[in-house]
Amino acid sequence: MKIFYLTVGFAMTSLLPPVPAEAQVQASTSLAYRIASSDEQPKQKEVSLKSLFQELEQQFGVKFIYPSEIQGQAIRYYVHRSVGLEKNLQAALQSTSLRYKKVGDDYYAIYREVEETTAEVVQPVWKDARTPVAASMSAHNTLMAIRAARAQRAVAISGRVIDATGEGIPGINILEKGTTNGTITDVNGNYTLNVGDNATLVFSAVGFATQEVVVGGRTTIDVTMADDIKALDEVVVVGYGTQRKGEITSSVASIGVEEFNKGNISNVSQLLQGKVSGLSISRPGGDPNAGFAIRLRGLSTLGANTQPLVVVDGQIGADLNTVDPNDIASIDVLKDGSAAAIYGTRGSAGVIIVTTKSGSADSFGVSYSGLVQTETPARFTQHMTADEYRQLSNAVDYGATTDWYKEITRTAFSHTHNLSLSGGNSSGTTYSASVNFRNAQGVAINTGFNQINTRLNLSQSVLDDRLVFNLNMSNTSRESQLGYSEAFKYAAIYNPTAPVHTTDPLYDLTGGGYYEANNVDYANPVAVLEQNMRDQELKRFNFNGSATFQIVDGLKFLVRYAQQTTSTFDEAYLPRTSFHSRNFLGVSGFSRGGYSWKADIENRNRLYENTLSYDGRISTIRVSAVAGYSYQDFLDKQFEVGGGNFVTDASGQDFSTALDFASGRGNINSYKTGSRLIGFFGRLNLNFNEAAFLSASLRREGATQFGENNKWGMFPAISAGVNLDRFLDLPSVSSIKLRASYGVTGALPPEPYLSLQTLAPGGANFYAGNNVYLQSYEPDKNANPDLKWERKKEFDVGLDFVIFNDRMTGTLDYYNRVTSDLIFNVTVPVPPNLVPTTWMNIGELSSNGFELALAYDVVRSSMFTWNSSFNFSTFNVKLARLDPTLAGSYVGATNLGTPGQEQTQITRAVEGQAIGLFWGYQYLGVDEGGKYQLADLNNDGKYDNNDQMVIGNGLPDFQLGWTNTFRYKNFDLNFLLRGAFGHQLINTYRAFYENPNLASSYNVVNTQYFNPDITDQQIFSSLFVENASFLEMDNATLGYQFNLEKKGWVKSLRAYLTGQNLFMITNYTGVDPEVRYADGNADDANSLAPGVDRREIWVLTRSFTLGVNATF
Repeated sequence: MKIFYLTVGFAMTSLLPPVPAEAQVQASTSLAYRIASSDEQPKQKEVSLKSLFQELEQQFGVKFIYPSEIQGQAIRYYVHRSVGLEKNLQAALQSTSLRYKKVGDDYYAIYREVEETTAEVVQPVWKDARTPVAASMSAHNTLMAIRAARAQRAVAISGRVIDATGEGIPGINILEKGTTNGTITDVNGNYTLNVGDNATLVFSAVGFATQEVVVGGRTTIDVTMADDIKALDEVVVVGYGTQRKGEITSSVASIGVEEFNKGNISNVSQLLQGKVSGLSISRPGGDPNAGFAIRLRGLSTLGANTQPLVVVDGQIGADLNTVDPNDIASIDVLKDGSAAAIYGTRGSAGVIIVTTKSGSADSFGVSYSGLVQTETPARFTQHMTADEYRQLSNAVDYGATTDWYKEITRTAFSHTHNLSLSGGNSSGTTYSASVNFRNAQGVAINTGFNQINTRLNLSQSVLDDRLVFNLNMSNTSRESQLGYSEAFKYAAIYNPTAPVHTTDPLYDLTGGGYYEANNVDYANPVAVLEQNMRDQELKRFNFNGSATFQIVDGLKFLVRYAQQTTSTFDEAYLPRTSFHSRNFLGVSGFSRGGYSWKADIENRNRLYENTLSYDGRISTIRVSAVAGYSYQDFLDKQFEVGGGNFVTDASGQDFSTALDFASGRGNINSYKTGSRLIGFFGRLNLNFNEAAFLSASLRREGATQFGENNKWGMFPAISAGVNLDRFLDLPSVSSIKLRASYGVTGALPPEPYLSLQTLAPGGANFYAGNNVYLQSYEPDKNANPDLKWERKKEFDVGLDFVIFNDRMTGTLDYYNRVTSDLIFNVTVPVPPNLVPTTWMNIGELSSNGFELALAYDVVRSSMFTWNSSFNFSTFNVKLARLDPTLAGSYVGATNLGTPGQEQTQITRAVEGQAIGLFWGYQYLGVDEGGKYQLADLNNDGKYDNNDQMVIGNGLPDFQLGWTNTFRYKNFDLNFLLRGAFGHQLINTYRAFYENPNLASSYNVVNTQYFNPDITDQQIFSSLFVENASFLEMDNATLGYQFNLEKKGWVKSLRAYLTGQNLFMITNYTGVDPEVRYADGNADDANSLAPGVDRREIWVLTRSFTLGVNATF
């Protein structure tokens, strides 16, 4: 959760104000007179002290700590920006008994001042009754005597107060219980206080749970403040603005830095894995260059937006990888349709809003974080060892003993370093700058990446803070060795008696010195990774500038321009001795005399937006509104060239030496595409005296990607909530809010021009004479001028609550949604169509689900705290309806693949049934002759397509995450258990290779299902569908916060040890039971075919990280 140092306090007598109380009162009275006598000043208004302090925080970039009992006290005042913060404080507090003290660069403590001239002084009860205090002394002398007597009997206590991350907390109130004796922590969280022998100290701060600590003879007491889970004043970022958590009427989750997953986190998605109910994040295997599949509430579209829209600091559509995890302050997830509808066409799959760190006024800080990590393979595909393989009747023994997995993997070492600067001055400038370097090895040899991220966030306020300029810039430069994932497939199936190297010409087929055999889809895995090069250079730059002008109080106008540019240069070279041909290029270097491929991909995303926002009150109704205009355009282009037949590998980077181009075998391709989005939007939020809330929004959006007849769409939303605790007396309930929402969002097609008929390169070149070859072109799809938006209509009802004396917080949600006009590439008859494919709106998806999130402070004490949080979610997605022209048919089928199973269909999506169906024969057993026995559904005595049926589903029934955080003195321990249950996986390794008859060509997969009596050929059936439910220790971190000298140059220092993927409970026999949400690579994934465990997946890995965090 986000920590806000707001409503904290106690009454105390021993704090010293910045200036003598009398002088302060005189100055503030004089200032108040000057302000009040000016005809140019707006009329004063009655506000609560809490509202006043919140306005001052916003205007001057500071934070206030103050007694909780005064927050509702009303005064009449108007904030005057031209006279500065402290003069405003003096004038506002002059008629009260409150004073202020600056306790840090941007923290101010508000406290009560007890005047020493008071005639009656309450004498404290002393343990030693013999301590005399003369009743006839003057009030002043009495107070001095009490203080002197107390000093004689007091114990001097000192210590440090820190938060969950180990940072010192300034301005924490520390009170000797039963007295008015107290103090506050300084800017580093340190304090000193003289107390009685048997004193109890009370540590309090809003945003943290109050703690009581018995002194017990100690002189040093350090305290870690636990989060106050109530925190309804926490600010949550929503579309085009912010709201207090207590006002939100949609389903929104907010995750702060202290809740992020720990360890060597190189991708922002990892921070959230297992943390948010309904948010599924998956990356099977341990490829450091692979991306994550993200699903929010399952599948909501067949278009391009299967993953949530990402917004970074207001920049819509930013790439999540543009942000280094170390630079993030918070992440907010908009889960339901009403929250996401203001983003229109791209909100169908939800929205992830990232807020990066910023600086604070009148401060300067430096922080460093560094780590080193070791990573090793944890699970392999189970297969025959060399000795086991030799026992097979048809095994071919080449005399060696080779563990191919061991040959291609290693213990990978990685290190990361992050340095950041942040601060600001009294002239309205704040800044935050960071640089991050990552060096990551993959567990596969010759894989990994080096990456440098830089970021600058700059803000400048002028015109008495009425005009604020913000500039955010980031740059990413990454060099990756991608490798070839097929090496893991070959490591499992390559003959374990074959040697890695050979000079025997019978087996050194290419002259490269590696053993090779001429079997289908078969290559020496060591040679694959050692001979062939596949690298990538990525450069990504983000610019986001905005200016906000406050026209009058509460009314602001914002203009924003943002641009993201990405340049990706991919290259591969297959040398003349490379035998590997089943790669992404589909060629071998040996057959082509060396083969070189290069591709340059350029992407640009430009955003221009204006918004007008208002925040004010009408009587008891708080009104918040925003209206705006958005324009965004996209440009994508690529140039790709591939060719071979080099005289020598030494010239493999020079295409002019490739003879393929002269003979017409070289390939040169390019494209350039673009699209535009224009939107008009507005939202109105009403807060009825903190008892009831109403929100409504509307976005009208147009996109060039749709057919000529359907370029514009409307996306409305409405939501409401009521605080039931305002009307009902509910024991042990601090807060309970019932909310309901309805919203409509849309989805874009996968790419531009799908509504138009376009031409694409044909199947082959043709000879034009004189040694000239020309590329043929042909139509690649039919036009559809009626192609239109997918529209998702979603209803959500939820309950937010805080119970058990603020120790437990929770959220319940049930949602139901329908996505209509699904966009899909459909096979159509020819004639009457010119070509057999058309992009159409084909049908309807329906889904529903339940989500639960709980957090509970199990133990809260000064020495030991234990917080436990749990989330649980379900989703059920069904292909509810298909277009009448497709009635009785299916879509989204995928096949098992090569070798020999290219026509074996294993998945399909069927009208009226759940998404994720596996399709095939039902396995019954093996007969005495070793033949497969399958279900003959129509009893015709043979096995054919009429006997195939649903044999599984690739999507889980439910998912959960359970996080526990323990803190004892300076130690902290955090672990996350994460699981998915009810899904199956098609184990394609077993479907191809778990058969002893294959031993003459391939090694045999050897799981618990292996049957040595099989004599049949491989037939795909339910035998190869496995329950893949799992529970794993995803992340565990043990940390220690060092005690440092108060005046040292290092303010805080924390060391930690993190383990990832420490153990897993599952019955799945493959390398990783993680959910596969789509089949295929990221660029061409089939979201209607989840659950296929392809053989190119990397092995699962386990890592250990040693890290340090320091602030200066």
